[in-house]
Amino acid sequence: MSKKVYAVKEGYDFANDRKVENLILSSWSECEKYVKGVKGAKYKSFLTADEAEKYLNQETGISKEKLMLLPDVFYAYVDGSYNDATGKYSYALVIIRNNVIRYIENGSAEDDSERSIRQIAGELKAAIRSLEYCADNRINEIVIFHDYEGVRQHALGTWSRREKSSQKYYQDYNHIINKYDIKVHFMKVESHTGDLYNEMADELAKYAAHIPIKGVTNKNIVNNTIFVNDTTVKDKLMDIISPENSDNIIILEK
Repeated sequence: MSKKVYAVKEGYDFANDRKVENLILSSWSECEKYVKGVKGAKYKSFLTADEAEKYLNQETGISKEKLMLLPDVFYAYVDGSYNDATGKYSYALVIIRNNVIRYIENGSAEDDSERSIRQIAGELKAAIRSLEYCADNRINEIVIFHDYEGVRQHALGTWSRREKSSQKYYQDYNHIINKYDIKVHFMKVESHTGDLYNEMADELAKYAAHIPIKGVTNKNIVNNTIFVNDTTVKDKLMDIISPENSDNIIILEK
């Protein structure tokens, strides 16, 4: 007989005094401690992790098109990169609200301790920095666009966490969303398919890692106008934009 897995959609961690959501657990004893005595707990058992994941997604599944129509919701495009020569990862995030870029951040690792997982470390850091931005700015809902599936799966606990980085990511993610009551939607986008903000995050991550970029963002902006929140955001963008296209970046700051 196959061993069951348990999906906890809503429960409570009494040991750490916090709400828990979207967990997939391998035994009833693990599941029980999050649902026993919890009013309104939502959980089910399944024969496979895939079935459990579908259950967790069925109430929150939403298309990219519908997400983009949500008024006043913040969107974070996250990406990571890796420099083979230095052994260091990099990360970038682009945060948008109402078609205006509100915040950009990129950076690289201080050492090569995460070289075994290459750009994955950057992808995960970018997602966490997006949540920290939400916490700092009292934002309680965000859509995270990512091309690495682990950004979502490691956060929800649906993938095993063998590396220290994925273990820390899972802990940090759940700590932040529960402490600051942040609702997160995950949306996977395919890399290098012309999505303006995904390409932007990709090139900003490469720039931080001192990797040559192909100028995709620069080409996209030639016939388009990008609105940004302030001069700080524009200055960040100019790292990957040619000076002749700077007029296509409009600052809305008053």
